[in-house]
Amino acid sequence: MQVALDETSMIELIDQVMKKRGYVPEEQIVGRTINVQEFAKKYCKPHGQAWVKRNILYVFKPDWVSNIHPGRGGKMTIFEYPAAIWMNEHRKEIDWDAK
Repeated sequence: MQVALDETSMIELIDQVMKKRGYVPEEQIVGRTINVQEFAKKYCKPHGQAWVKRNILYVFKPDWVSNIHPGRGGKMTIFEYPAAIWMNEHRKEIDWDAK
């Protein structure tokens, strides 16, 4: 049996399968910034933002975070794409059981 699909239909079908399997298109996070709370929720669950600061940001001082010590009223900015890559490459170096 042979099925004929036009390119648009094929792309839509592939996108549905990728979404169902949890894949995130690279362009969705390239150039995107997030805060520490969102980073903790997305990449360090069930740990919170205080844990992320104490056990990742202040320990490793990664270059994908801007304004790592913002002071009172300031905020950190995390560049999501390089952060996601870094987390994947360094996940075994992080003490996930730390308090």
